[in-house]
Amino acid sequence: MKDKFELKHLDILVEEDKEKQDLSILMKDILGYKNSFFGKTKWFVTNFLKIKKIVAEIEAINYEEINLNKESHIKYADSIDHISYVQMLEIQSFVNNENNLSIANHMAKVITIATYSENKISDYKAGSKSVENFNKAILKSNMFDMIGLYNFILKDLEKTSKDWQDRFFSVEVNDKDLDRAGGQDLAQFNVINTIKAICADFNCEEKEAWKKSYYLTMTNNFSKAYASFIQNNIQIQKEAEIKTKQLGQH
Repeated sequence: MKDKFELKHLDILVEEDKEKQDLSILMKDILGYKNSFFGKTKWFVTNFLKIKKIVAEIEAINYEEINLNKESHIKYADSIDHISYVQMLEIQSFVNNENNLSIANHMAKVITIATYSENKISDYKAGSKSVENFNKAILKSNMFDMIGLYNFILKDLEKTSKDWQDRFFSVEVNDKDLDRAGGQDLAQFNVINTIKAICADFNCEEKEAWKKSYYLTMTNNFSKAYASFIQNNIQIQKEAEIKTKQLGQH
């Protein structure tokens, strides 16, 4: 019976107010209960008690411990890094900011952004009919598979964020004059400059730059940061050598 639960049913299961928990929907979707006169009189109590038992068993599960099902029909890339730059910006913004979506719809949106390109031929475009239909398909997919996929995506997002932060931190150049002017509040590579760089370095238009993978975009940014880091170190070494010579002359 548990394999009949779809992601959309999660909102019913996590409802804390039991008086608002609409088990009749689960009775119809999971047990096939038909709301007819005959059904009401003969099978309602049996189905109601049965679904309550199933719900109690599922509610006892720790959703955070549900793992990725690699056999799921929803395909996922080896790494979140492979999604487009625009998708990564959207999913980071969505995950890091509050929203009014239910938990099932929240999960569906995250999964949609992260997996659309692996499952569809067309390019990802927020708000498009294709993306909306894919989101609906996610809500109708196996609940446990989608929870496991959602958990995996969040862990992958956290991992890639930390990896890139560590890489950029290793080549960070501190400019005291810039810091005093408030430069520390600027992102090392803001979105506008990143898109301009992609257009110039790959000889493409802006709309194509947004479609470049996040990995390619960040690698391109990192190569520039590393070049700047090396140049800064060379400059520091030259200045130190000049000072040494000047002290020697005195």
